[in-house]
Amino acid sequence: MHRFDAMVLIMGLLMGVLFLPLAAPAAQATKTVSLTAKEFSFTPASVTLKVGQRVALKLTNEGTVNHEFLSTILNAAKDVEIKVDDVRVAAGKVEEVEFAPRRTVIVEFTPLKAGKFAFWCAEQTNGKLHRDLGMKGTLTVGR
Repeated sequence: MHRFDAMVLIMGLLMGVLFLPLAAPAAQATKTVSLTAKEFSFTPASVTLKVGQRVALKLTNEGTVNHEFLSTILNAAKDVEIKVDDVRVAAGKVEEVEFAPRRTVIVEFTPLKAGKFAFWCAEQTNGKLHRDLGMKGTLTVGR
């Protein structure tokens, strides 16, 4: 092999290495967050999420009455899905999720915007909203 041919070969190999396409970052795993609902609170009342990371909110009603999960985050998310007993419901717009005592429901979504988003229960007991009795919290979405 001539010196010139060897230099061309080496340069070609170097150029190929330099311009190899970068591998796409691996998809983030779904983050599961458990929220417990009971008279009259959610535990935890504060949750931190990340823009673009799929979230599975596992809502369990440990109370004795029906509870709801409402949040402005559902309007700032994509691919919202509800799962109950292996049944999955996908909807263009989910406004609230009601779940009976001793039941668990999973709300999956991908947050699109950073910010603080309230969540609460809008059920009523003796004419009072559960939210007004302390059943509320905050989802903080960061970058």
